Amino acid sequence: MADAMQDQAAGLRRLLSGDFVRIVTLTSGRRGVGKTTALINLAAALAKRGKQVMVLDEHQGERSVVGMLGLTPYYDLSHVVRRERSLEQVMLTGPEGIMVVPAGKGVESLAGLGVEGQETLVHAFGQLSQPVDVVLVDAVAGVASHVLPLSLAAQELVLVVDTQPASMTDAYALIKVLNQGFARRSFHIIVNRVSGPEEGEAVFRNVAAVASRFLKVSLDYMGCVPRDEKLRRATQLGRSVLDAFPATAAARTFRDLAEAVDQWPHPDGEEGQLETFMQRLIQSSRAAANEPGLPGRV
Repeated sequence: MADAMQDQAAGLRRLLSGDFVRIVTLTSGRRGVGKTTALINLAAALAKRGKQVMVLDEHQGERSVVGMLGLTPYYDLSHVVRRERSLEQVMLTGPEGIMVVPAGKGVESLAGLGVEGQETLVHAFGQLSQPVDVVLVDAVAGVASHVLPLSLAAQELVLVVDTQPASMTDAYALIKVLNQGFARRSFHIIVNRVSGPEEGEAVFRNVAAVASRFLKVSLDYMGCVPRDEKLRRATQLGRSVLDAFPATAAARTFRDLAEAVDQWPHPDGEEGQLETFMQRLIQSSRAAANEPGLPGRV
């Protein structure tokens, strides 16, 4: 009875407030392009705009969001699935009050979840006591079937690419798999580690030219992140560049990117609910697991 009343109260609050959750996955065609660093700084910039930000961290180890921020994970999403811990007990608190959910092992198990496990996970996100405005998902790079679900389930998908030819080639390969295999048509692009705006625009044009020639997709150029020693130093300190060096070009760039995200159209109805995202994530995990012939991890 108590659970039912909580469900009704949460639903009523959403209905009356008109609230929605924006869910954005950041991914890349290969590792090493600076995606996780970009996500941490975008999260910080959104938080500084007054947003309540949750980060869903698919990575594990030192190069994960958790590791780079110097946080200590005691539990992860798999403990929520097994009903051993609540979502609040799994979450960690990062800079600017960012909520970080270690999710790697939990995401890996989604394709095999039974009905009870699915209901447990969806309910956990639906009954989160803390408000959430934006979820940023740090997805594992590559095009293997087991790394695609978080890219498929999000409302918006951002590909981070750098100036190396291999990065551009792998970004196109990921766009192709998501488009031809799973009908994903809309992609945002951030070009990282550029010497100047002209280089960022040139990289985007190269990727967009190939994609428009062979695929029916829409690519949106969000902007570029300059190669900035202060950004690298902030990362070493486990901080965002907006906090450590707020006057730098990199900090200004992430403020601009956060503003761009804020200007995207609002998701309508159930699409703007965390429960819907988790349901889509479970469905896409199964779809990706059953898709034959996908290449291995890049």
